[in-house]
Amino acid sequence: MKFNLNTLSKIALALFMLFALATVAAQNLSAEEILDKLEEKAQNTQDISALVTGSLYDSDGTEINLEVDTQFIAEERLTRAEFFQPDALADNFVIVDGNAVYNYLYVTNQVTILNADDPDALGSLFPEVQEEVEGNFNATPDVSRFFNGWEASVEGYGESPAGPAYTLRFDGVNEGPVDHVNAVIIDGEWLPHSLEFVQSDGSTLANLTFEDYNVDSGLDPEELRFIPPDAEVFDDR
Repeated sequence: MKFNLNTLSKIALALFMLFALATVAAQNLSAEEILDKLEEKAQNTQDISALVTGSLYDSDGTEINLEVDTQFIAEERLTRAEFFQPDALADNFVIVDGNAVYNYLYVTNQVTILNADDPDALGSLFPEVQEEVEGNFNATPDVSRFFNGWEASVEGYGESPAGPAYTLRFDGVNEGPVDHVNAVIIDGEWLPHSLEFVQSDGSTLANLTFEDYNVDSGLDPEELRFIPPDAEVFDDR
């Protein structure tokens, strides 16, 4: 099965950048006001963890199940994502630590370290990929930075499995695999419940759901940085 690195990098960015949202009540807000609230809370949240589940769809329509445990510490600029699914990536993990990306492969017990702005930063995690990533891979807690240049609009307000929520649509202004993103944001908590990445032909590229949130629990940065002591390390920075 071939993974599109450009697509998966963007999805990974979405995961890493949307974990620093905390709680504040609001109602009948515009898209701009919601983004302001998200940005403000991103700056105030110390750490957050969540289980991300969903599906990715390959170019031939094959569905790839996704289950990732993700933890983020804002002050450290530190993110750890441990993969349970797909099966091909089970027990692998990625650590984004400042300007460095650590890709750990369980089968070979090897970790490759790359600069975060290296277009191949996820290459060792997805070794079948041949395409290069355009742009830089950079994890940040600032959700507005991820959507910088996107056109945001409020599509609706109603009940979701997580409670009352806004649905925002983010339209890309540049050509790319993602035409727009539908984001369900939980009202009163300001955490994303789900993200849908939609391609220009209307087909879904990925559906992601965020569950089991834990905010400001005092995550230990050393635990997020943990790599098996007997792992073979390749520092390609």
